[in-house]
Amino acid sequence: MADRRRNTIKCAALLFLLFVFGTTVRAADFKTGTYSFTAGGVKYSITFHDSKKHTVTRNGEVVVEGSYKVTGDELEVTDEKGQIACRGDQKTGKYKWKIAEKKLTLMKVEDGCEGRASALSGQAWVQE
Repeated sequence: MADRRRNTIKCAALLFLLFVFGTTVRAADFKTGTYSFTAGGVKYSITFHDSKKHTVTRNGEVVVEGSYKVTGDELEVTDEKGQIACRGDQKTGKYKWKIAEKKLTLMKVEDGCEGRASALSGQAWVQE
């Protein structure tokens, strides 16, 4: 009877670990590259470079340059320069990210820059 109980506990523990590790998003799952969407005839793109830098373009013109960091399912973006870059205390924002079927979805965690927050989390970004 004791062996049966130990085996049941081992199986339950194994299933729990498989569930936790099988559903955990890893930073390695984040795909660098370019993601875009079009609104009102204007194409917006964000490119995540392997160098941990990002650029945002509007109809092909660079409007923001910055850096990014991925930790698990969280993306932190920091604007460094550009005509619509967020500045001061608002230059960094944090988002939960998810990629499914070549679509990047961002959900605001913390961002004092409302313009960036609404642009990044307002729709899915399609991988090019």
